[in-house]
Amino acid sequence: MRTVFVLARKELFSYFTSPMAYVVATFYLGITSLLFVLYISSGQAQAQMRDLFHTMIFLTLMMAPVITMALIAQERNLGTIETLLTRPVLDLQVVAGKYFAALGLFLMMIVVSLIYPCIMSKFGSLDWSEVFVGYLGLILVGAAFLAIGLFASSLTSNQIAAAILATFLLLVFWLIGWIANSVGTGVGDILKQLSIYENVQDFEKGIFDTKPLLFFLSLIFFFLFLTVRSLETRRA
Repeated sequence: MRTVFVLARKELFSYFTSPMAYVVATFYLGITSLLFVLYISSGQAQAQMRDLFHTMIFLTLMMAPVITMALIAQERNLGTIETLLTRPVLDLQVVAGKYFAALGLFLMMIVVSLIYPCIMSKFGSLDWSEVFVGYLGLILVGAAFLAIGLFASSLTSNQIAAAILATFLLLVFWLIGWIANSVGTGVGDILKQLSIYENVQDFEKGIFDTKPLLFFLSLIFFFLFLTVRSLETRRA
């Protein structure tokens, strides 16, 4: 566990020694803050976070590939991944360290966004249990996006290619529910079960259900497993 912590701290620190963390945070918090101000300034504003959660989740989809694109791809490009893999470090530890660093950066931005419900509570009686469930869904879907992005980064040595591949995979999981509507029952029902969009809707509404919870946890572990396997083939 100490090795994972050291790797995660190194990767997280590297975010802040480059413009990466500042650009991503400015984009994410800037857009959400603007939309939040526009919402509370409207005459029909209500003390609920549902619409803002939907926007934050979609922005996370756009942001996750940028956060993860260099984690492994850059090391492959520079040739430092071979040095890292020849050390007495397990592939699982490398993947976990890089993943927790990306997740740490994401969680920092989520913590800052807590100011939104605090301000919104001044406009009416805010259902904090609904807010908690909404944030839980946001964290889960963000963690899943980052796992998919990390896997994409492990497949190439080009950061741009990694970002494009991650975005493609995320859009597939996002849009597959809409595609299912044109397929019909049977196959369509199966595709809906794999849709991130379909599984996150209950969280956005403040409804807690173990089914989408297990879906996102499974998605995270599945793509982290694929990333470990990708590194193992590189070591071989």
